[in-house]
Amino acid sequence: MTASMDTTDRAPLVPPDVDLRDFQFMPLDVLRLRDSDLAATPDAEAFRSAVLSWCVAWHQIPAASLPDDDAVLARLLGYGRDVETWRTVRANGGLRGWVRCSDGRLYHPVVAQKALAAWEAKSARRQRTEAARRARAERRTSCDMRTVTDTVTDDVTISVTDTVTSSKGYRERYREGEDRRGDRDREREGEGERGARIRARIAPPSASPRLARGTRLPADWHLPDDWADWAIEQRPDWTPSHVRHIADCFRDYWSAKAGRDACKLDWLATWRNWVRREADRQPSTNRRTIHDERSHTIAVLTGRATSGRVIDIPPATAGGMG
Repeated sequence: MTASMDTTDRAPLVPPDVDLRDFQFMPLDVLRLRDSDLAATPDAEAFRSAVLSWCVAWHQIPAASLPDDDAVLARLLGYGRDVETWRTVRANGGLRGWVRCSDGRLYHPVVAQKALAAWEAKSARRQRTEAARRARAERRTSCDMRTVTDTVTDDVTISVTDTVTSSKGYRERYREGEDRRGDRDREREGEGERGARIRARIAPPSASPRLARGTRLPADWHLPDDWADWAIEQRPDWTPSHVRHIADCFRDYWSAKAGRDACKLDWLATWRNWVRREADRQPSTNRRTIHDERSHTIAVLTGRATSGRVIDIPPATAGGMG
């Protein structure tokens, strides 16, 4: 049953969205309380209920308000289901200073003043936090956009140039004749125009210091014809298919490699070093190993050879077969 308290036309003292449930502490004006009429009341229960009502209202929504329902108030203020006892305490000043507003709830003017001050501080802190969060997000977005733009520009330039270059095929290489060979010679000396174009395609522009750092091998990298020409010229015994095999190993190795070592300033120079090391590491494809010679000789002697070629057996091998 609701206590008899007439509803006034007074507007609520606190906006309905004021929520201070995350505020564990409530400011208390000790001098004001000490000198108030409430402190002089002879009814201890009325004093206890009045002070406790401030604490309960601090975590209500809106803050600084209470429901005007005796059953609910009895439970909130520690009287449980003893509603009659609570009504007696209320009549003796247990809700001193509380007024009923047009929304049907009870408000305490002093508690409402403290709640509004706390809410303003909370709102200001929330706005500062949100502004800082937006600033961080904008900085991250700006950095990400610059990185994506640089990466996409470089990758598209490399991919388009490589695709156009690779589409010419191997036959076109040999039709260019002596002029192309002269360009390759000047390229090895660092003076050829084609060498400059290749480096311009692979290396980042030198005008921007930020782009001077190394880059990874593009994910869609394919061996350009110019690079294949250089490899075949260095190793005349290599076939175009063998060069493509070497290029596949080159791409797989650098695509799988992690860390700073996977970034290079000049991928053309990296390819040249790779070919040189491969040439030093592998024997010529036109040379036969001892194992090949032995297998071929056994095939000839047993009549299984597909060629009429006769192989001279080295003395050590012949002795071993005797």
